[in-house]
Amino acid sequence: MTTSGLQTHDFLTRLQKAGDSLPPLLLELAAVMRRMVEELERPQLADIQALQAELRRLIGDPQRLRGICGAEGQLCAQCPFGAYLPSGFPYASEKQALCLPWIVIVHPQPTAPPSKPAVQ
Repeated sequence: MTTSGLQTHDFLTRLQKAGDSLPPLLLELAAVMRRMVEELERPQLADIQALQAELRRLIGDPQRLRGICGAEGQLCAQCPFGAYLPSGFPYASEKQALCLPWIVIVHPQPTAPPSKPAVQ
């Protein structure tokens, strides 16, 4: 992914500022995202699907994310993923899945394209 976008720059800045102050799960998820941002200039659909699958695997039980982020995204202001929140939305949550960790849990994408139905 390109590191020149404003949101991506904000993500990387937040990650650097967070240091070790965020819960380990959020730091681990952010490290996966950072690797993708730094390694891929133009990610393809397969790259995005692999990222989402890896984040889902790391999160495992959604209760882990609930326990860390709470119902009203208490950490969104300092979390690196908060950089991607749409304007006008101060936080993400399970009911307001606007950041990547919540999106991959609430709206999981298939890891393979659907097969085309047979023509009769």
